[in-house]
Parts: sequence; structure tokens; C-alpha cells
Amino acid sequence: MRPWWLALAVVATPVVAQDVGSGNIYGTALSNGWENRSTATVELSTEIQGSQRKPIWVEAGPYQALSLYHAPFDTTPYKSVAMLIQGMDGGAQQLRIVAVVDGKPLEAQAYPVTLPASGWKKVELPLAKIGADKKRIDGLLVQNATDKAIAPFVVTEIALH
Repeated sequence: MRPWWLALAVVATPVVAQDVGSGNIYGTALSNGWENRSTATVELSTEIQGSQRKPIWVEAGPYQALSLYHAPFDTTPYKSVAMLIQGMDGGAQQLRIVAVVDGKPLEAQAYPVTLPASGWKKVELPLAKIGADKKRIDGLLVQNATDKAIAPFVVTEIALH
């Protein structure tokens, strides 16, 4: 069940679409060329009362992921990936950020993230830490790192820098 302060609204078309050249992946909607292929239950553009943010709502079972894909592109112009993540129901969710190359997740270089009990956690990590530096990647995953279902979490402001 969603907290009282979240009201769901699914946006059928992107608000502002940009190509991967800008580095934007998700602001309030997926940027041009990016698509949702999640194994987790995902709702894009979830409205939060009193906020301009419209994050992605994720409910992930064991090892399920928010999976965002794009036609392969070169990461050479970028040094890092950043995003805001917030856990529901007290946080403590164990996640991992994984790059995808040639359709295969680079699981050996997955970056672990533990969500705090409250508030947004800014994750900014060098692409080298997830094996995506100066490579042609075709996706990014925010994955439940455990063998059990976890409390929902939300993700927004995903970008390459």
C-alpha cells in the first residue's frame, strides 16, 4: 500500500524528451530512446503531493530490477551516473546498480546501495565502478540485491554526467 502522500498518475507521453547525447535518462519521464523493460513492478511518473518530482515507483521481488534500456551508445563523454533513490517503509533496502553491455548485466561490477531510513539518497558513482567507463552500454539496472521481496522504493533524476 502506498503512503498517503503519494497519488498515482501515469503519464502516457514523455513531458520533455531528450536524446542520450544530453545524458538525461529520467527526470519526470523517460528521455527519448530509453525504454522500461523492468522485471520488477514499475509505475513511471508517480506523482508526489506537493512536489515537482515524478519518480519511478518500484516494487521488487527477489533479484528483480528497474531495467532501463537504450540502443547501444558510447559512454566516453561521461564519467559518472547519478540518481536519487528513496526507500519506503523505513528504508534499509539492499539494492545494486548494474550496467548492461550487449544485453548482459555486468553483475561482477554491481555497485551496492543501502537506502536510508528516510529521505532521498543521492547516488553518484563513477562509470568505472560499474564497468561502464568508455564502453558501449545499452542499459542500467537498479536491482533488489536480495533473495527476498523488499519494500517499495522510488527513483528519479537519473542522468549520466
